[in-house]
Amino acid sequence: MRLNPFKTMRIEYVFFFGFALIVTILVAIVVSFSYYNGSKEIADNTSYYQQKVLVEIHKKLTTNLKDIEQSSNTASLNFTNMYEEMSGGNKYDQVRGQASIRAQLNNFVFGMPIVHSIHVYSDLTPSYNVQEFVQFLPLDGIEKEAWYKDLEHSDEAWVSERVIKTNNGDTPVISYARKVYNRFNRAFAVMVFNVKVPDFQSLITTEDSRSNLALLDATGKLITYIGKADFFTSHQAQIKEQLEHKNSGAKRTGDEFLVWTSSLDSKWSLLEVTSWRQITAGSLKQTRTILAFGIATIILILLLAVFLSRQFIKPIGLLLKAMSNFSLNKRVPLPTDYKNEFGTLFQGYDKLLSRIEQLYGTLEEKHEQQRAAEIKALQMMINPHFLYNSLDQVNWMAIEADQPQISSMLSHLGQFFRLSLTNTNSLVPLTEELTHIESYLQFQKIRWEDRLTYTLNVPEEAGKLYVPKVILQPFVENAFVHGFHGKQQASLDIAVSVGFDQLLIVIRDDGRKLREDWQEKRSAKGGYGLRNVRERIEALFGNKYGFTLSNSPEGGTEAIIRLPRLETLKQKGERLHVENSDHR
Repeated sequence: MRLNPFKTMRIEYVFFFGFALIVTILVAIVVSFSYYNGSKEIADNTSYYQQKVLVEIHKKLTTNLKDIEQSSNTASLNFTNMYEEMSGGNKYDQVRGQASIRAQLNNFVFGMPIVHSIHVYSDLTPSYNVQEFVQFLPLDGIEKEAWYKDLEHSDEAWVSERVIKTNNGDTPVISYARKVYNRFNRAFAVMVFNVKVPDFQSLITTEDSRSNLALLDATGKLITYIGKADFFTSHQAQIKEQLEHKNSGAKRTGDEFLVWTSSLDSKWSLLEVTSWRQITAGSLKQTRTILAFGIATIILILLLAVFLSRQFIKPIGLLLKAMSNFSLNKRVPLPTDYKNEFGTLFQGYDKLLSRIEQLYGTLEEKHEQQRAAEIKALQMMINPHFLYNSLDQVNWMAIEADQPQISSMLSHLGQFFRLSLTNTNSLVPLTEELTHIESYLQFQKIRWEDRLTYTLNVPEEAGKLYVPKVILQPFVENAFVHGFHGKQQASLDIAVSVGFDQLLIVIRDDGRKLREDWQEKRSAKGGYGLRNVRERIEALFGNKYGFTLSNSPEGGTEAIIRLPRLETLKQKGERLHVENSDHR
């Protein structure tokens, strides 16, 4: 589906980018035409003069390399004659003959400044001394040399850069290798003339240090280079193809401007790579001037477009900002000096916000009333159940023995009910809740006598904190009804700790442990009270708080109740803003 920008994009964007696009296209056409023509003329001139320079370098290079090739031919003939003369003699004659060969080859090294050393691969006695310029190496080791494949099917070959050991350490050289034949036309030795790489590269160096030069042999193999190695190695196949197609020429590859030349009577090809950015720097400068003028024109036109569009877009932007930052507690003011259609729109928006705030206030008030009614109903549901269990305990005492202690038990029971029913608030101080639960424990103490022990470990700062009313009674009651049933001794501990933002109450008893399926098979007496506590905590504070019930490591049952730290009743309203029944 094709989108219509006049329907999907903001008006100011359509207005702004519409002008910008038209002017930019016109400026781009002018700049591109100017840059293309200027660059083409510069490239043609550069290619012409670079080829002339390469031809001169080519001549100098050919002269020096032919000198090495001819000298190696002479040296190989002399080596053949001297080798045949010494081959029939005794061991002494062979040593003298090899020394004579070394001396003769030294004459070639000293007579040609460009030659660094000569390596001879033959069956003569191997002798490799870094102090000598002529080295004798075993012939059977030549096949292990990486460059041997260049000479294997040829009588002679130039070898690309390699490293040899000299008295100055590892030295990079470029070598000329030639097979040496005897009178039976059988190759029995290989002679290698080594030229230091810097000396070899001096033959193809130009005055322009910005250029990158490469030398290739007749097979298209890269012998040496000056400058960027990655370009020549990565484009070697393309360069070889261009040389086979045309002896000289020029071609641009990305930012590289390639110029090459080779002659029909020579096996060498020279290539020069120059940065296209450097070549076209002058043309680019002129293009930038035109571009700057075009950009200035675009800016002036766009400023005019912005000024005109802002007068229409500004009121819409103010309204969108007010809608995006909408909040019941903070209203973004809108201007009142608009008397046209925008003014009518602003007034309608203000009326709509007022109505929303009124409806939201009514909804929040009704929700608070409904939540308070639910909490009070939950509190009222617990009283008949607890009264039943308490009277049942009194009945047990009366059946066991007719004792005046019953009167004391009823006294504690009355105090317990008074504490439960007098305060109608859903939250009470922890001290009041502990007084309430201690009345129940005293009630049980009369029955159990010394067989019951209990402790209340409560920090002083915790006593003033607020907790839900009748929050501890279901846990303590379950301990007596279920945990201590049938036991002769009973112990119960209540410990309170205060954290940064929560209150932790731990209730432990040494009664019977929980069954593994206690949550699925809860009795009517045990399950209802705990479910009531869970519902009350969730209704008051949300599902972040609650309790866990598990078997204690020391034996019996352990209940851990987690509540928020509330120092005042007002604090509850500040921390827990009510927006829905889930407190989210």
